[in-house]
Amino acid sequence: MALIVEFPPPVPAEPVAFRRIRRLSGPLEWLFALLFGAGAILLAVAVIAVLTYTGTRLQVWPGGMQIFIEPDAPPLHPGWITVGSLPVIQKLALATSACLMMAPALAVLWQLRKLFRFYGEGVVLMPENARCMTSIALWLIAYAVAPSVGHVVVTLAGFDDDGWLRMDSVKALGLGLILFVVARVMAWAAEVHDDASRFV
Repeated sequence: MALIVEFPPPVPAEPVAFRRIRRLSGPLEWLFALLFGAGAILLAVAVIAVLTYTGTRLQVWPGGMQIFIEPDAPPLHPGWITVGSLPVIQKLALATSACLMMAPALAVLWQLRKLFRFYGEGVVLMPENARCMTSIALWLIAYAVAPSVGHVVVTLAGFDDDGWLRMDSVKALGLGLILFVVARVMAWAAEVHDDASRFV
């Protein structure tokens, strides 16, 4: 009488490409995490400076802002004013505008960190990857329209703003739309991969 022993199916080895993805994703996850932290600190410092700083080193004009770090700040140029001399409502508007423009960029960095964390954990060709890519695309589109929204905010506060139309907004809009389509393709690929993995 023969004795039949059933062995469990062999565990498939991880593809070499997946191992490379996991190895390269760790440093990128940390890079985007550091960039996110630096950007968040920079935004916090900028908002606090706009709301509380009364010196002459922080100056604005209708097209932008400049910070002087040399020992002696130069005199004001025609058209420039110190942030400390602005009314409170305009300071709040400038701080709000800065948050509106920086928040989407920080969100993109955070989603990139999240995406490469998934890759580092071996989560590839999954719905999670497609959702991250969709979020990145949407935040890039938000980054593109943020200067226009910020322009409305500071204008309503009585501050003249001439620097709201930017080429990087056009680039961000185009890239966001492209990534949105790529995210749809990734979602479809994840569905195909899931269907294929059901077959033995």
